[in-house]
Amino acid sequence: MANVLSVTSVPPVTVRRYRTIGEAAHEMDIHGVGALLVMDDRDHLVGIVTDRDIVLRGVARGVPMEASIDRLMTTEVFTLPADVEIDRAYEVFRDHALRRLPVLDGGRVVGVLSIDDLLIRDARRIEDVVRPLAREVIARHRRTPVGAGGAVRAGDGAAHADNGGAYAGTGAGRGGTYADSGVIASRRLVRAHPGDTLVIHGRTLGRPERSGEILEVRSPSGDPPFLVSWSDSDHVSFTYPGPDAEVRPRAEAATAATGERAGNGQR
Repeated sequence: MANVLSVTSVPPVTVRRYRTIGEAAHEMDIHGVGALLVMDDRDHLVGIVTDRDIVLRGVARGVPMEASIDRLMTTEVFTLPADVEIDRAYEVFRDHALRRLPVLDGGRVVGVLSIDDLLIRDARRIEDVVRPLAREVIARHRRTPVGAGGAVRAGDGAAHADNGGAYAGTGAGRGGTYADSGVIASRRLVRAHPGDTLVIHGRTLGRPERSGEILEVRSPSGDPPFLVSWSDSDHVSFTYPGPDAEVRPRAEAATAATGERAGNGQR
């Protein structure tokens, strides 16, 4: 287990107890800190003063800026030994609702541990755990499964294709938002080529099956959006296939059409 000094990022900024409130505020400004450790002439810690103390105990009560800073300091200061385990710091912050704790090595001040230091440490630990998982999820989404009969099916993460082609990638409607935001880029995608047929089964949405010829594919790798000429209307739109969509390659679509015409002739 690490000790508190190993996660302490703020060096101690001190002020002598006889310095004025104005001088102490100037020191805070120079060092970019919100608290000063107040020391006596023997470098012993005798108090702590924060920017909040200066405002509420000093300015709000009319204490002159020429008064000594020890008029505003808190004298009962909670501290931590430099070699104590980090779990102890969590306990002190929790039990006393503090934001900063001076860290002492013997009687010498060696740092100031803030609640931010612990939050940053926790965030890094979570990041270390999540990063491998995130990589696996992204890699899994980029794989494109091949369905039965060679037809490439949309992945579960792809967006639903709109019945009217409202996800058009021309910049109008919602399509511009989806295409420009990159939401679709990391999801599992259907791949196609011009001349293939896009079939929307629509069974999960309670809609009839519809299909159309893919006229244009925006991505060199064959990823959506596709410009589709729908067979049930004169509408042409850019579309992101959803989980109920499949792409039938041109040769397969031609075979299916021939079979359909033969069946009609027999009847």
